[in-house]
Amino acid sequence: MVLGGLWAALLLPSFLDSRHDAPLTSTKSFDRRIAKLASLRADAADPVELKRRQVIARRRRVMVALIGAALITLLAAIASGSIPLLLVSLAFDGMFVAYLAALNAVQDRPRSRPEPAPVEPVGYGELRLVGEDDLPEAANR
Repeated sequence: MVLGGLWAALLLPSFLDSRHDAPLTSTKSFDRRIAKLASLRADAADPVELKRRQVIARRRRVMVALIGAALITLLAAIASGSIPLLLVSLAFDGMFVAYLAALNAVQDRPRSRPEPAPVEPVGYGELRLVGEDDLPEAANR
């Protein structure tokens, strides 16, 4: 029994290491990496789009925090029968309404984007023949 345990202790790690480097494992790892790369979208690298997503996420977090604070203070006011907690809850409700009004004002304002500069047609000028006398000295060599 002891001899079998010693053999298992010596042979089991080498067996597990050989299974770890097996082609099946590397194929699965490759598939996982390819799937991860495929899940990345090309537009995720666009800095404008990334900034827009960050702003949306931040606005969502603020809204959830205000709603959560209003609900928690309302439930606490109801449970304890406290008028000051009810006033705090109403204050959070007011902040939530003010935040929604501010978001609505931001979305309604016209976005000022600079107009692209008009592209002027390229003029080619007139054609003229150039003699050797018109060229610089280095070009004649």
